[in-house]
Amino acid sequence: MSAEPTIAVIGADGFLGGSLAEALRAERVVYGTARNGDIHVSQAESLIRQADVIINAGGFRVRPGCAYADYQRSHQGASAAFTPWVRSGALFIHISSASVLGKSRNQKLGNHAPPNPRSFPSSSYAVAKLEADCFLEKAASARGFRLIFLRPAVVYSSQGAGMVGTVLKLANRRVALRLYPRNARHHFCHLNLLVEVTRRVIEQNDKLPRSSTFVVADPYTVTNRELETMIERYGPQKTVTVPIPVPLVSTLLCRTFHSRNPKLDFRTWGEIFGVLNLDTAYDPSDTFCFLGIDSSKYALNRTLLPLIQQALQQ
Repeated sequence: MSAEPTIAVIGADGFLGGSLAEALRAERVVYGTARNGDIHVSQAESLIRQADVIINAGGFRVRPGCAYADYQRSHQGASAAFTPWVRSGALFIHISSASVLGKSRNQKLGNHAPPNPRSFPSSSYAVAKLEADCFLEKAASARGFRLIFLRPAVVYSSQGAGMVGTVLKLANRRVALRLYPRNARHHFCHLNLLVEVTRRVIEQNDKLPRSSTFVVADPYTVTNRELETMIERYGPQKTVTVPIPVPLVSTLLCRTFHSRNPKLDFRTWGEIFGVLNLDTAYDPSDTFCFLGIDSSKYALNRTLLPLIQQALQQ
């Protein structure tokens, strides 16, 4: 690989892809309207054929209105369209998801944990993500490109996204969520950590075994109670507290129906509440160690806490 590799990020019109493209100064390949130098994926064959590094960050997240077929089409189906353009020897970094590991039992889920997608609350999403992973393994073997999987937990940043962004938006509107059970844990991933892991993988490409998998998550978890305490510390004084028994809400909504209309897709909303009740912890220690990343840079008081403080004091 050259000293200044050509990097292409596919799905750069999404939150993760756009952030990675900006941080890595990469070429932007988009699925939506191409603007300001973007390249639509249908026109990206020449770029992908010559790229040293391809980062695949496309595909739907869990969202109302989507079913298994939608997730399968936006992940494996979309990947199948451009993998024939990836040259032998290129580095292909695939942004998978920690969701494919499912629910942890009595141990944390690390780089070598076996996938268990059907234990994830939105199993249709997790199964589709894992099927895309398996498809890419076969494509990499057939075409000879180097494949690395990144499996981030729920990513957050000062620009929002995911549960953290939603809770902070409500807090700024003087609505405080009190989630039960109070000791249920959440494991997040700061965007800067995902960027650093991606950069280290590019730098250490030749040292990494093919199809290496890296779980990417903050070196700590937070409970519902801890998250609420941090928000109370920096948020507005006069708020309306809304108690939400997450397991009950999830169970009730999951017994309703799925709809193509996002506003009426109560079952998927039940799955989303199920994710809030997942209480799963990951083990990113091997990722930090193998890639030589100082985990103290991503301690609570350097990541989530100042982000909450900044968001609530604007």
